[in-house]
Amino acid sequence: MVNLIKFVKEQNLLNKDKEIYSLVFKNKKYWVKKARPTMSSLSHKLYYKIFKLEIITPVEYKSAKKALEFETSKLKRFETLGINVPKVVYKEDDFFVLEDTGKTLNSYIRKKDVKKENIDFFVFNSIKAIALIHNLNEYHGGAQARNLTFKDENFFVIDLEDSFDENVDLKTLQYRDFLLFLLSLTKIRANVEIDYEDIIDNYINLTKNYKFKSKLNKLARRISILIKLSKINFINKLLGRDVKSFFKLFDSLYNLKMDKK
Repeated sequence: MVNLIKFVKEQNLLNKDKEIYSLVFKNKKYWVKKARPTMSSLSHKLYYKIFKLEIITPVEYKSAKKALEFETSKLKRFETLGINVPKVVYKEDDFFVLEDTGKTLNSYIRKKDVKKENIDFFVFNSIKAIALIHNLNEYHGGAQARNLTFKDENFFVIDLEDSFDENVDLKTLQYRDFLLFLLSLTKIRANVEIDYEDIIDNYINLTKNYKFKSKLNKLARRISILIKLSKINFINKLLGRDVKSFFKLFDSLYNLKMDKK
């Protein structure tokens, strides 16, 4: 451990401008994450005040030192709960060191030639990882595809630094998690159809958060005019790939089959 820490501090001098970087020590990969504050911009807070959308719930301001302490404590708590997270092997006031947990989900599902069965595998198992967190009365805070990793047949969650005002209830934060994950899937580049309803049903079957489906549907209905406009041929041709994928997601949410629960 002493030799590892000495090596990390030497590398810190070489990577002084990087907030996060990897290194290899004795044939083992680690990640070094430097302390950084968490906050939302004034415009972010203004948009939230106007539109009251869970997806843009502002994160709580924390100093760099408090953010580091929050994240490392949450990582250790999640590990105790049986949630797959990178192990914290060392920390100081201004940085901490994590064991490597493989490539991010984006590395697999955003390839242009990825097959649908591979996307389904990674997405379904990511939903299981998110559902486990929620079933343990926890939230991720940034449950996007880039914040889940895969290694040795296991899925891990990373980047747990964000926290929120204590008045924001847990279900709101869990709904925000799930919506963030759905939105991150709109970045998939392969020419495949994503069955969002099936993804939503899988999540609900695992968590019993039945109300989330109607909330997603109501959210889509708030922008129904934009969804309809996006389908007009000459407008659709002007839209970029990401925007088209965004509207495909919200069209799916608009047309969700609602049950009686």
